[in-house]
Amino acid sequence: MPQKQRLSMILSVARRMLAERDYNSVSIAEIAAECGIVEGTIYRFFKTKRDLMLRVAEDWMEQEYRIGAGYANLTGTRERIYYLIHAALRTTYDFPGLSRFVLTEVRPDPNYRQMRIYELARTYSAAIREVCQQAIASGEFHDTISTRLIRSAVFGAMEHETWGHLRGEGHFSVPDVARELTELIYEGMRNREVLPERSLPLPERLERIEARLARLEAEALSADRGGGSRAAPRTS
Repeated sequence: MPQKQRLSMILSVARRMLAERDYNSVSIAEIAAECGIVEGTIYRFFKTKRDLMLRVAEDWMEQEYRIGAGYANLTGTRERIYYLIHAALRTTYDFPGLSRFVLTEVRPDPNYRQMRIYELARTYSAAIREVCQQAIASGEFHDTISTRLIRSAVFGAMEHETWGHLRGEGHFSVPDVARELTELIYEGMRNREVLPERSLPLPERLERIEARLARLEAEALSADRGGGSRAAPRTS
């Protein structure tokens, strides 16, 4: 069997086992037996079982945490936030074994921030910040709360709501959690003190948008100088 095909088979079997069971209950010997190869063949590709499972998790996240084409057709802030939250919740619900592995085995790793899986997660979470930054710039959202904190609130809440499911202690409703969390963010950030942009004369409308953009750029520059991290806008 060609090397590429053999590697693909190993990753496929390992992914299925990790999706169905706990990381500690899966062994290289079982994966090799399922593939019809000896254990040594797997160790030609990966030094340890953890290296193999990390590659499985990276490939899974790259595939599942990809913003679909339908997202580009959404124009409303509320709809975009809901889409991103719902997609992440659905992935966690459908793949509890892989999600649990990332949370319990990968994220505690001291080198997590140097891993490809960290960049994949960061790129997806940056989309939430981008939506909120656009809403702040247009005046739809107020600017008293940082988009960094909004992102933390969204993903922290999702992690808390899904943990029981990952532990096998029950299920949750993906649409209900997505809807409630979207309302929490949207209604909490909705600007109630400023007149809608469409009710203002065009020059004043443009002036407000430009002022907000300048403020966001200044905050981003300040964060970079202070060593903080700022998620880059998505380009795809």
